[in-house]
Amino acid sequence: MSIKDKKGYSLVELIISMAILAIVAGSIMLLMQSGSRSYNNTKAELDLQMESQTLMAQLNTMIMEANCVKYDSASKTLVLYQIGTKKTAMPVASGAVSKIPNYQIEKNVTDQKMIKQQAGKLYLSETSHEVATPASGGGVSCAPDELLADYVNSFDVAVKGNKVTVSFEMKSGKKKYKLDETTKIRNGLVTYP
Repeated sequence: MSIKDKKGYSLVELIISMAILAIVAGSIMLLMQSGSRSYNNTKAELDLQMESQTLMAQLNTMIMEANCVKYDSASKTLVLYQIGTKKTAMPVASGAVSKIPNYQIEKNVTDQKMIKQQAGKLYLSETSHEVATPASGGGVSCAPDELLADYVNSFDVAVKGNKVTVSFEMKSGKKKYKLDETTKIRNGLVTYP
């Protein structure tokens, strides 16, 4: 046997193979990091869109169920009322004959929801029994009871007759998602009082 057959790898061959391995491993790592970053960005954007659409669906449901809507732009508060009406017969004066019955319509607030934007969040405050008269001008105060949404960058509402347009923008990190939708009050408007 010759000495050539027992010879191993030379130092130069080992260095070249290590350099090729480092280049291939580095390329794979960069590719994986890029894919992971792209996945995280897409996931953050989709999460923001899903949260925005869920919030809009909740707001639409609340608006459709209400029959009186007020919005205070100064305090960024949307107030939704469910006002019940009840007819009561008016007493007829003694001796008076009337073929048309007289009725008095009583209105009372049976459900009130206040939605307020405060410090990048949207809060919901609910009262489900008879409550005070709805706000008519002036400021509306709302104690934040329940967190409705997080990441709310802006919140605005426009009320035209029985149509309510809600616009909001949600922001998480560098991602933003804006949504606006018009909802029609299902049960018709009730003016109070």
